Amino acid sequence: MKNTNALIHFLPFTFCLFLVGCTKTETAVTEESTAAPTELKLTAEQEKNFGITLGNPETRTVYDAIVLNGVVEAPPQQTASVSFPLTGIVRSINVLAGSQVGKGSTLATIESLELIQLQEDYWKTLGQLTFAEQERQRQTTLTQEDVGAKRKLQQAESEARVLEAAKLGLEAKLQVIGIDPKNLKTNQIVRTIALRSPIAGVVKMTHATIGKSITAGESLFEVMNQTGARLIFKVFEKDLPQVKAGQKVIFAGGSATITGLSSNFDPTSRTVDAYAALNGTRLLAGQYVNGKLEASPRQAETLPETAVVRTGEAAHIFIKTPQGIYQPVDVKTGVAQEGFVEVIFTKKTSSPIVITGAQTLQAELTKGLGEEE
Repeated sequence: MKNTNALIHFLPFTFCLFLVGCTKTETAVTEESTAAPTELKLTAEQEKNFGITLGNPETRTVYDAIVLNGVVEAPPQQTASVSFPLTGIVRSINVLAGSQVGKGSTLATIESLELIQLQEDYWKTLGQLTFAEQERQRQTTLTQEDVGAKRKLQQAESEARVLEAAKLGLEAKLQVIGIDPKNLKTNQIVRTIALRSPIAGVVKMTHATIGKSITAGESLFEVMNQTGARLIFKVFEKDLPQVKAGQKVIFAGGSATITGLSSNFDPTSRTVDAYAALNGTRLLAGQYVNGKLEASPRQAETLPETAVVRTGEAAHIFIKTPQGIYQPVDVKTGVAQEGFVEVIFTKKTSSPIVITGAQTLQAELTKGLGEEE
């Protein structure tokens, strides 16, 4: 009877041990079945379907990229603010903003009372000068014949010199306005005058309307020529030692070459201006540019970006072993440029590297993970 009771108490304990053992076995099997595979074996057909190509690292010149922000600036000699030196009224306008103009093209016509008065003064002075010259000649003749007083000759010469100076001054003023006195007919008065562009380029802005009264020197048009436009980049204090003339800056759609650095340091932004010439790229003045400066050139092992698989902050490549097995190998990445990325191997490999098809291998390697829990 005692043996029977002992057996009854022992059976539940044995059954519990059996259940625990089964649970551990199932857990081990589950963990083993869900563990990520670390290699792949592909058939020739699979390699073809995956687009697998193999290669080796390529030694290339790489640069540490310094990000530079800049703006396009037209040179001062290619920018013009067109004004009229006298007061007047705008009578006609020949251009619009965006119009292409040549040097000397008529932008507008101006009617000016001051212009009329200036010409009137010119002709009046010219007439007075003619009389003064005649009087000087007469006094010279009389003096030579000891008939006239020498004082009158001196006075005549002085008046002639004053009028000659006034004539030259008025001629200069007319030339500034755009009138050549030599082309005027005797006593001719011009009421309106063409306002011309001093440079060839594009009309950037107009400030004139027909009938508008203008003041002397008031800006009516802005003309800009993009020829010789340059970039002005802001270089931070920490990057200054790496920026030098002759370096190349790459940006979307083109490039530029650093031509020099400003000697002025901005204490607020902690930056210095760097000037760069555009390499055949056409940009508009005022346009903002985000570029990368190629600094500190060095030789490094690189691979095409298609060969590198990135998972978060980590990266790896795939190699093909002599046994035909594809295995991932961890690498560190550096500078990326022109479709290539610098790779630093934690452990050097002599096996060929997957150049194209690496992403497909990664997908095949991780296929099924996370579908069941």
